[in-house]
Amino acid sequence: PGFVIADDFPERSNRLVTDYTNTLSAEEAGLLEQRLVAFNDSTSTQIAVVMMQSTGFYDISEYAVQLYNKWGIGQKDKNNGVLILVAKEDRKVFISTGYGIEGVLPDILCKRIVDRDILPNFKLGNYYDGIESATNTIMSIVKGEYTADDYMNRKNQNSPGWFMILMFLFIFGIVI
Repeated sequence: PGFVIADDFPERSNRLVTDYTNTLSAEEAGLLEQRLVAFNDSTSTQIAVVMMQSTGFYDISEYAVQLYNKWGIGQKDKNNGVLILVAKEDRKVFISTGYGIEGVLPDILCKRIVDRDILPNFKLGNYYDGIESATNTIMSIVKGEYTADDYMNRKNQNSPGWFMILMFLFIFGIVI
């Protein structure tokens, strides 16, 4: 690591969803592609998904950064791209972002998205669901529908949380 061999990196894809593993069905890849193109058109933030078998001798984070730069993901003047890289045989996933979007999507948040949205689905063999969940989260944060802090502080979505418990007690108290 530290040096780059050009052959280690595929030529830039003309799509936002590039699945070299044939894991996604044509329909799944097409649906995801449409959503990512629409998001790119409406926000100028480009999210690319690349699924490959392995990053070889590269650490996945190093490979993702180099692939992101080689492919020029995002707008050049804004450096606002996001790359979700899946190395299926390596059983690794990494989200790389451009400097222009790091304030909204810092590395710790990207790691949390991998841990919460992608890996639980991948462990069940639901690759499309994991990628869709991650892209939905990224889009919501980029569009400001909720903040990175909201996402980071969010516990398991299925738990009622203190607010719901207090609301129940409050309503129960009024009824009595």
